[in-house]
Amino acid sequence: MTTLYGIIFAVSLLMIAVYFFVDRKRDVWLLLLFVCVAVCDLGYFLLSVANNLEFALWANRIAYLGSIFLPFSILMMIMNLSRFAYPKCLPSILIGNNMIMFFIASSGGWLPIYYKNVSFEIINGVGTLIKEYGPLHNIYKVFLFAYFSAMIAIIIYTAVKKTVVSVKHSVFLAFVVIGNIAIWLIENSISAGFEFMSISYIITEGLILFLYGILQDYGLADTQGISAESVTVQPETVQTVSDEQATNIRYFEQEQIDVIFESWDDIRSLSQREKEVLRLIMQNKKRKDIADELFVTESTIKKHTSSIFKKLNINNRSELFENAKSYLNSKTVQ
Repeated sequence: MTTLYGIIFAVSLLMIAVYFFVDRKRDVWLLLLFVCVAVCDLGYFLLSVANNLEFALWANRIAYLGSIFLPFSILMMIMNLSRFAYPKCLPSILIGNNMIMFFIASSGGWLPIYYKNVSFEIINGVGTLIKEYGPLHNIYKVFLFAYFSAMIAIIIYTAVKKTVVSVKHSVFLAFVVIGNIAIWLIENSISAGFEFMSISYIITEGLILFLYGILQDYGLADTQGISAESVTVQPETVQTVSDEQATNIRYFEQEQIDVIFESWDDIRSLSQREKEVLRLIMQNKKRKDIADELFVTESTIKKHTSSIFKKLNINNRSELFENAKSYLNSKTVQ
């Protein structure tokens, strides 16, 4: 069992290295999630090799430190990915609540509030704490339930409001959260002598990292997040052509678009999602139609369009079509 905990801890450290490879935008909440998992798994490993009560209690505190801040990091990450506007003071309030919860959970051996009594035994070669729960032990369950409920509520709310990147990504996040809830409930209902959440955390990391990789490949992972105070309408840095004006612009045939995308150097700077949006713009589709086709909001398409125009050094659709037409003419002459 000790070897297994050691392997799990080593994998959690490896996942931090993978994070730096995958998350090019360095999302602080995603990094916190990976660090929390490593801290939690370190606590489980140290507890398994403990040879006395004091060592085991400190190992248990390390595990709780990671597990208490883990749902906080997931919640913050979900709010950012879901484009959920939250009060600027919310992270500080949650951190304060987490510190109180950590003080209660780590009080074993000092105060009889979380554990009435606690002793240490080595069972099958593995250090184990024998606990008699105190009056405040159930607070931890309420604490986790509140976080899990908030995650699900935000995913559902933002999916209904259509502020999320897409419904598919919302379902994916909900699946990850519900999966952890199920494992946590099972673990609390049986006495298996093993912390299954340690493996669940690793799986969660892999799934979320996979989601982040997809979002970044499509240029959609806005890892900075937004707060309620920061949600303001910013003036566009480029001029855009209205949907009504767009109908007056001649569209390109699919063969012409393929030629443009195969060899026009200016397009290489665009992300994969921006290229998809550009293709639909060149078909002269309206913003709403593009949003519907890509399962995102119109504001997301507007953001991508502005980014496309900035990277191509143009101001509007009209200039885009003129430049693309000039490029095609030059290819014809060659």
